[in-house]
Amino acid sequence: MKQATFMALLSILVFASCGGEEKPSAPDPKTGKFNVILISADTLRADRLGCYGYDKRRSSPNLDAMASEGIVFENLITNSPWTTPAHLSMLTSLYPSTHGLTSSFIDMWSALFGRGDFFKLPAHRVTLAEVLRASGFKTVAFTAGGPVDPNIGFDQGFGYYGTAMFKLRHENMGEMLDWIRNNSGEQFFLFWHHFEVHAPYLNADFVPDVLPNDTGRTIAAQINHIADISLASVWPAGASGLRKKQRNVLRDNEAFNMEVCESLYVGGVLKQDRWLAKLVKLLKKKGLYDNTMIVFTSDHGEELGDHNPMLFYNVHGHTLYEEMIRVPLVIKLPRQYAAGTRIGDPVSTIDIMPTILDFLEVTPKKNQMQGISLKPYWMGSKPVSKRPGVFTEAMARKEEKKSIRTDRYKYIITIGKESVEKHGRGFIPPNPARIELYDLKSDPKERRNLLAGEHDAHTEQLAAGFDRMVRAHQDSLEGEAEKTILDKDTVEKLKGLGYMGEH
Repeated sequence: MKQATFMALLSILVFASCGGEEKPSAPDPKTGKFNVILISADTLRADRLGCYGYDKRRSSPNLDAMASEGIVFENLITNSPWTTPAHLSMLTSLYPSTHGLTSSFIDMWSALFGRGDFFKLPAHRVTLAEVLRASGFKTVAFTAGGPVDPNIGFDQGFGYYGTAMFKLRHENMGEMLDWIRNNSGEQFFLFWHHFEVHAPYLNADFVPDVLPNDTGRTIAAQINHIADISLASVWPAGASGLRKKQRNVLRDNEAFNMEVCESLYVGGVLKQDRWLAKLVKLLKKKGLYDNTMIVFTSDHGEELGDHNPMLFYNVHGHTLYEEMIRVPLVIKLPRQYAAGTRIGDPVSTIDIMPTILDFLEVTPKKNQMQGISLKPYWMGSKPVSKRPGVFTEAMARKEEKKSIRTDRYKYIITIGKESVEKHGRGFIPPNPARIELYDLKSDPKERRNLLAGEHDAHTEQLAAGFDRMVRAHQDSLEGEAEKTILDKDTVEKLKGLGYMGEH
């Protein structure tokens, strides 16, 4: 009898140790006040992060650790490959052609010198910060300004909107961390955006890996000297000067090449990762980490010679290839719910706002969102969506590009500048300047355009179907930005960043 009782107890213990216990319940916003931190590391392509398979260098140990406690969306596709429209789409859940900020770099640059109008987000568009502020959240932003300047409409809904996060230093990071310390008892939404990964690339940790010892050490020392220049002297007006200094250092040492610049770029990825660690450490110390939803993402990537070996420094906005539009999305939920989940389906940056609101069970009074909530993924199902793929618009140049990206294929239309000048943005002519189709399964680096040269009827049929999708989608979008006048500080930041002068 005693033996039978012992065996029964043993079987219960074995069952429990093998996972028979109940799974932890999903965090419920009705039972606690959860904070939200949205982090955008500008210009960060997904494939230079460890949690996205990068193993050449240890570039992101702290993000990788957080990713192991969260949900990794392996194929987040941005809606635009440059900062202003991409971030507005992220913060409004609207496509660029809907929120209306579709001016090219050149047009915006000309407007800075009085040769055209400058535009901002229309006031009637609803931002994530506005919705959360109306729901009782304290809303705050620490950004780099410039192309995400408050005068362009980014401050809608924020109680405080800072613009000092060009490169990450103790001064600007101290301001943000102090704010968290002083408001740890509040329910807050914090948006953190920075240019640490954006050129100039000022962390030279990996330069000695790709250059002979003496040359590598010399360049690293000179780059570190540039990095030590006071922020006050380079931001807002002198950022382009830093890039010039960096290029001169590399050229003087015969090291201005793809391999060296790529190592510097990844150095920037590592630098921002170290500052992420300081944020996480503070959240844990203040008892906020387990009660905070952290969303880590980016607005676009960077070309590092992927499709043009001559383009490897400060180049983005001009293509819709994977290095440009595939960016990270890591969501760490309160109490680390659904830790270790990985999602391979293509999702969109316009899905970030509805995902945050769905998690918090907050519904906008005026719901304009064009994205979908990704919450069903971590709840064990898939979102209900009729979206055939992820739609992206590139309008950084005089020409225009549109693409649709599915789990297997990408279709790209290029609209020539003559058509854009004649018909305006958003018009797709019957015969575009170029069309491309890539099979991402067999050709993940997009080297072989299936529509170049001879191709079979099946390929033609595929392309025709995608073409109809892109045109129908474009026809469904309608938006117009508001004219605005920029103050002197905003103009200097835009000029200094060189965002419109060096592409």
